[in-house]
Amino acid sequence: MEIGSSEQHVEVQFYDQDIGYENLWATPLGDDLYRMESIPFFIYDVSLNDIVNAKPDDAGKLQFLRVVGPSGNRTLRARKSPSFSENEAMDLLSQLEALGCQVEILRQRVIAIDIPPRVDLKAIADFLTKVGVAWEYGNPSSANSS
Repeated sequence: MEIGSSEQHVEVQFYDQDIGYENLWATPLGDDLYRMESIPFFIYDVSLNDIVNAKPDDAGKLQFLRVVGPSGNRTLRARKSPSFSENEAMDLLSQLEALGCQVEILRQRVIAIDIPPRVDLKAIADFLTKVGVAWEYGNPSSANSS
């Protein structure tokens, strides 16, 4: 599903004391449950399509509480300092998509990579290492993955 489709999306705010805040798009499911529609760039232990519990704070901003339904998707991040060139980024995104991943890029510096359950996590990690891209696990495991 593309962000901006006719389905309503809301922002859920995540907080990590070492990282700070990150706002991610989600689809409301009712009963304070939301399906994640964004790939996280900074926070850990949540992935695209996970079902999370969130409640509004005093200002009405939805605050993440916990993952209640792991999707089976995994998250990796690729980074380059100072940044990827536009050609490098587009080439890497194309290759990752061809391998079955979804990707989002932030300011040519960070690429958030969603790895669906059917795609081999190790194969993607090995690919990134082979092409010389620094990467890290954002959410390498899920209750639904092998």
